[in-house]
Amino acid sequence: MKYQIFSDNEWIYPDTSITEENKAELYSARGADVCFQVLTDCFLNEEAKITVAAEGMPDGCEAIVYQLTEAHVGENSARTVFTTKDYDSVKDFVTRKAPFDVYEITRPLEKGKLSQGRLAFYLRINVAADAAVGVHTFQITLTVGEEAINLPVTLQIFNTCIPPLKKAGFHMINWLYYDEIAKDHRVELWSEEYFDVLRAYLENQLDMRNDYLMLPSGMPIYDENGVVQDFDFAPAEKVGNLALSMGFKYIQGGFVARFEVWDDPEHLLLWDRKVGTTTLEGYRQLKCYFTRAWECVCKNNWQQVYMQCLVDEPQFPNSLAYRALSGICRKCMPGVTVYDPVETTDIEGAVDVWCVKQAVYEKYIDTYRALQDLGEEIWLYTCGFPAGWTMNRVIDLPLSVSRLPFWMCCKYGAKGFLHWGYHKHNEEREKETCYRIENGYYPAGNSFVVYLGEKGPMYSVRGHLQRSGAYDAELFLQLSRREGGRQQMLSLIDRVCRSFDEYDSSSALLDEVRRDLLMMLG
Repeated sequence: MKYQIFSDNEWIYPDTSITEENKAELYSARGADVCFQVLTDCFLNEEAKITVAAEGMPDGCEAIVYQLTEAHVGENSARTVFTTKDYDSVKDFVTRKAPFDVYEITRPLEKGKLSQGRLAFYLRINVAADAAVGVHTFQITLTVGEEAINLPVTLQIFNTCIPPLKKAGFHMINWLYYDEIAKDHRVELWSEEYFDVLRAYLENQLDMRNDYLMLPSGMPIYDENGVVQDFDFAPAEKVGNLALSMGFKYIQGGFVARFEVWDDPEHLLLWDRKVGTTTLEGYRQLKCYFTRAWECVCKNNWQQVYMQCLVDEPQFPNSLAYRALSGICRKCMPGVTVYDPVETTDIEGAVDVWCVKQAVYEKYIDTYRALQDLGEEIWLYTCGFPAGWTMNRVIDLPLSVSRLPFWMCCKYGAKGFLHWGYHKHNEEREKETCYRIENGYYPAGNSFVVYLGEKGPMYSVRGHLQRSGAYDAELFLQLSRREGGRQQMLSLIDRVCRSFDEYDSSSALLDEVRRDLLMMLG
């Protein structure tokens, strides 16, 4: 069985040719993990068994092997928004002409079984916080039937250590959609079976270095005339306590309102789209909502770990309405931290944690930097817009682009990263990766970084890179704290990316700069 080893920062495809049998040369901090991919020339016509053995692996290291399987990209990312079938208009930045298949799904080896098709693998080596520093040479053997491949690995472990998630300096959140979990796994929402599945999703989120979790919003309770009289926070309470017990650092209350179209001056209640937040009826319902939410927070002693979200992406035209909404929230939830993804600069004092879209931050960079100089906390996020060359974790951009937004967060002094799309899928999940919306499709993979497993989520290769990107951010932060270290950090990042639109997507360059970063830290 012939094979070739590839970086975890580059795509491999079912038609990729094997040009050499090489070895894995890996570099890792302690308390982290490092990954690589393996493509073989073996084609399975039916399921087969695999065994994995590691010879000479250093103490404190563990190898996890996944089978790589294919996902289908039906349309290319468009130059500005959504997708396109006009390849000529986007061929300067997409990786391949759609439609195409790519190795994107990392399937756990359930009972050592492999599915049919061309064999490809994703290997993750976990490096414990107390692993021995130095250069280690060992071999991982994958045996399928009568054939085996011996993968030579050189792993250099550096002394620097990634902090455990509870002590992370860099933060991340990927939104959960609680009803989607129930639908996908065919369990009743909030049932005992549901929480068994939810726990698997939370475990994956923690492994991915998500330390913030948005809770389900309070559920309205209506009287016999259909008028909201109260709110039920029982599901939010149960999810919040579960998340904190599992290791999440902060929990967030779900959104309460949003505009109808982006340039509306008013925000409307999410549970009653006819009621504006600046009306008397809006005030009555919001006062009830936030009062009940704060009772839940105080009952569970969450005051130091709870934040409240209000509106998803407030815009310049509705900034005044956002300020009013924030005032109602702060009146009913004294001392609460307000956190929101925003596309405006006109809400100073109404939001505490500004999570800014990458394109918006760079457009108004002077204003956001002035806010940071005043001590405001800034995060960054990417989403369905803009498309094109702009950094985003989509399947037809170079794979390294799923990792580089974390480098840009460090460049801009952002303390965390958000993405809305953790597990939003079409019905044909692996065959239709461009998420359908009312007036088009989001670019392939934009709406998710995990796939549906039997009892929980399965990582995509882009999901693994989010974890790796969070490790990178911790390393950059460690360097920046040293004397003269911030300029060293910026010099390293600038070798790869200067802005969200100007970057070098070479996996070889990324690997080289990351190795140099580890060597600087020692």
